[in-house]
Amino acid sequence: MTEVRTRFAPSPTGHLHIGGARTALFSWLFARRHGGKFILRIEDTDQARSTQASAEALIRDLKWLGMDWDEGPDGKGGGMGPHGPYYQSQRLDIYARYLEQLKAKGLAYPSFDSKEEVEAEREAAIAEGRAPVQSGSAATPEEVAAKASQGIKPAWRFAMPQDGVTEFQDLVHGKMRFENKLMADFVLVRSDGLPTYNFAATVDDALMGMTHVIRGDDHLSNSPRQVCLYRALGFAEPAFAHIPMILGPDKQRLSKRHGATAVGQYQELGFLPEALMNYLALLGWSLDDKTTLISIPELKAAFGLERCTKHAAVFDNVKLEWMNGQYLKQAGAARLAALAQGRLKAPLARPDKLEKLAGYCAEKARTLAEIPAEAEYLAPGLKLAPPAEALSRFFKAGKPAWLAAFAEAAAGWDLDQPAQVEAAAKAWGAAQGLKFGDLAGVLRVALSGRTVTLIGFDKIMELLGPAEVQARLRAAQAWQPA
Repeated sequence: MTEVRTRFAPSPTGHLHIGGARTALFSWLFARRHGGKFILRIEDTDQARSTQASAEALIRDLKWLGMDWDEGPDGKGGGMGPHGPYYQSQRLDIYARYLEQLKAKGLAYPSFDSKEEVEAEREAAIAEGRAPVQSGSAATPEEVAAKASQGIKPAWRFAMPQDGVTEFQDLVHGKMRFENKLMADFVLVRSDGLPTYNFAATVDDALMGMTHVIRGDDHLSNSPRQVCLYRALGFAEPAFAHIPMILGPDKQRLSKRHGATAVGQYQELGFLPEALMNYLALLGWSLDDKTTLISIPELKAAFGLERCTKHAAVFDNVKLEWMNGQYLKQAGAARLAALAQGRLKAPLARPDKLEKLAGYCAEKARTLAEIPAEAEYLAPGLKLAPPAEALSRFFKAGKPAWLAAFAEAAAGWDLDQPAQVEAAAKAWGAAQGLKFGDLAGVLRVALSGRTVTLIGFDKIMELLGPAEVQARLRAAQAWQPA
């Protein structure tokens, strides 16, 4: 059986987008499911926009997600594997050789048509009721020589078949059929000598032995052109799988207006990589009709293109946050504390309690960023300034009067036993005729300066320690409603 080989081939012109990450994930999972190879290739022929910094950022983001590759770049411009280089900018001599093959077969011709001229031809065809196909005009040898004397080089176009159809089997959409007469001759190599996407990707996928090309269905229109190139060059064709686009909640293509769209942004916002991977896997694929939480090992064992959908997937941040919360619960306090450490703005009143805080927060938190946010009110010596609505809600006339008595009672409690502290506070409040909700609300504000926290007052007291608790309760006695 032929070894499965898939690839992810991003352009290093910006951040790793959620859509690109999902494509990489599907390709990676498919290779891992079948015991095959996953290859990373950097398509950096857009020299005006491609940067090495972007390439390195793409690699970091993929590694953060947990994806590895069997062949590809090492992040510093080099590569590993027998089919390199893995940067297209380092493969220009390869493309030049295959362009010569197409020229020799009469399937590539020089053209000086500008983008404006091609667009004008397209608009004229539409106005006349013809199919908007522009083939470009072939330059004569005399024109090429005359332009060369002026330092102007032609672009090279591929001569598409003029009749018949191009067919291929798509593993998601089924049998695809395109009339050749409706497909324009397309540029293979630009006048600057750099290959276009269709040409470079076809040559690279063939030479790197890709058996499956998995990509977004916005590339579906490129596939018949690439199939024609495969056949013209005598290459074996890979199996194509065009997976559905990702849309925002408004059913428009996912973009910055929908909020975070880059993998790095989700890392900064406090999402765990395994949660993001799990969620991305469910955008256009499902294990069954009910399973939502699927571990990476389970995904590797179960992923198959036969369960990919044809319709677009909708990115739902609310569902992603819920899923991330589930993974936070599973992550373990030690790991969460280590991840939160670098996000702290100030040390805790009890630095040794960060792991305890992380474990407590995990029960309700939706993102990792909420843990350092909780830690902010635990900084020692903090002068609290509760919002006016907190004072008016919890410090109405008479309510603060019992704080001094509570502080005196709490001075004898073992704050490192929050369950016992809660029970003692509840019993003390009942003896004073206080409702527990009122007691808890006042203590939360007095100790944190907030009306809402992820953890209860008993755990806040534990993390603050006896001295800080007493100082904050004494300070709160002087607060007055606005």
